[in-house]
Amino acid sequence: MTCNTAVFYDVENLINLFSSKSNKTLQLDEIHRRILDLDVVQGISVQKAYADWMLQVNRNLRSYIMQIGIEPVQIFNTNQNDKVKNAADVSLIIDAVELLARHPEVENYVIASGDGIFAFLAKKLHEYGKRVIGCGFDRNTNIIFRNACDVFITLEKTDQALSAVVKNFNKGTILPPSEVEQLAPVEIKIPNKLPKNKFSEILVQSGISIWKNSRDMSASLHLMKRMVNTLFEHREADVELEISLFKAYVDHFLPNFRIGHYGYKRFGEFMRFLVTASPYCLLESGGTVLRIAKRSESHKEKDVLLEDIANLRFISTQDGKVFSSLFDIEDGVSFSFDTKATESSEPAEPEPKLVKAESARSWIKNTFARLSQENKLNAREVKRLTTAEYSQASFGVKTPVLKELKTRSQQVLREQRLVNGKVAYWKDEFKFNGKSYIIFKEWTDRQHRAKFDVWLKKTDK
Repeated sequence: MTCNTAVFYDVENLINLFSSKSNKTLQLDEIHRRILDLDVVQGISVQKAYADWMLQVNRNLRSYIMQIGIEPVQIFNTNQNDKVKNAADVSLIIDAVELLARHPEVENYVIASGDGIFAFLAKKLHEYGKRVIGCGFDRNTNIIFRNACDVFITLEKTDQALSAVVKNFNKGTILPPSEVEQLAPVEIKIPNKLPKNKFSEILVQSGISIWKNSRDMSASLHLMKRMVNTLFEHREADVELEISLFKAYVDHFLPNFRIGHYGYKRFGEFMRFLVTASPYCLLESGGTVLRIAKRSESHKEKDVLLEDIANLRFISTQDGKVFSSLFDIEDGVSFSFDTKATESSEPAEPEPKLVKAESARSWIKNTFARLSQENKLNAREVKRLTTAEYSQASFGVKTPVLKELKTRSQQVLREQRLVNGKVAYWKDEFKFNGKSYIIFKEWTDRQHRAKFDVWLKKTDK
């Protein structure tokens, strides 16, 4: 198995939250479990926890973290006043940068801390194309660091095993696993943005994390699939899941999700796409209320089953394997999907009599988006489009149509978009054959449309 993840625990920061009113326990093993649940994590190669392990309050915790495979890193006092200022932070940053240089195969850097100083580390890691995953308590994390992360794992749920460790600091002992399992259940804290109901409790308790990268359609759909499976696995049999409630969960866990990116205008249409050929179906009650249900369960007499989307296909970008349902695809597998044959589940709106012709810029941008989604451009053609000579000969464009995007740094992106001091490339990211590109945007109907159409007919076969 490929281990593509490194985890760094800033215990000096996290342990100070023991006295917090909202969070009373440190959750290293909870973090460890939730990291492994992420689709992008294939395995953990490095785990380090930074603290002064000579202190009595840390000694029992050190024994515990070693049991779950975390390496304790000793932070010694460094001045005469016996006070350490940011020593753990500096040591963590040095180790992360050293790992970046020595092991480029590590793709994910997990930073368990709430300190804002790690926002600078996150930006540097982004410049090298690395994914940054943050972990911290919701109300005690610096907002700049949180926003700099690609994924942020919010720690809300109390960890029982480490709670037992905290209670036994004075005794100098750790409760055995058999006694930990007998602890009373912990109350689940539901974020204020979520409805206070059983479904919310199920999702919060499952450890599902907020995912902000809306451009990664595969990962976003995998997360929604996991949400549906989790809700139906643990729900009470007679409790119904209306899609308006599920939309609230999507808005919370995928805050940047937009159904327009998938070609839909209404959430009901999108949900019909999501559950096609799956163990679940979409039911209509009273002409307005839509809900998700299991196909195998008995339905009400007045329920109307909305038919699946015809000829819907999901195509794995790894081996080209075709699936008829999202729920048949293994977690973590990236894919494209084909919805050409879809039909709306709701009455079509009448088309206006006068339709304004789509501009060349809009048409060409949408065409490249489709070619990216359908993976229509082979590696040879993509390479040609990154040269000025081919772009000039094919389209009359004096600069390369495609520029490879090798970093997520906003500063570098701004520079790459410029040609002679003018912004000449869209900021949107387009993927071809697993690599990211930005695309030339200065197209006109008079100069480029006909040439682009000739090129497209040769390419789009």
